[in-house]
Amino acid sequence: MSRMENQLREDRETRDAALAVFEERAARLKRALGERSIPERLTDEARGRAVAVAADGAAVAQENKWVIAGTLLAILAWLARRPLIASAQHLYDRLLRPEPASPWERLRDWTKDKVKS
Repeated sequence: MSRMENQLREDRETRDAALAVFEERAARLKRALGERSIPERLTDEARGRAVAVAADGAAVAQENKWVIAGTLLAILAWLARRPLIASAQHLYDRLLRPEPASPWERLRDWTKDKVKS
């Protein structure tokens, strides 16, 4: 045989080996897809990652309860800022303005004024 025929035979053997590997991988992929479809695999993968993220979030929340509580209180205070400000203003106004005297106190003060005059 000539050098070219040997090269051709070797190239065919290499091609046939590569084709066998490709066909074996394709058959494995077809079997795997026959068991579960791609959307099912994606759904399972997304669900698994979501569960992992939720578990990590729960662990962080357990470690930082006071930070989370403070953040929630700050958000609630911000949402209720107008009623809180109005209540604080009303309380401030009441503290600055003297409380009206009771009728008995006014009667007593009136009688003191009448006795003095």
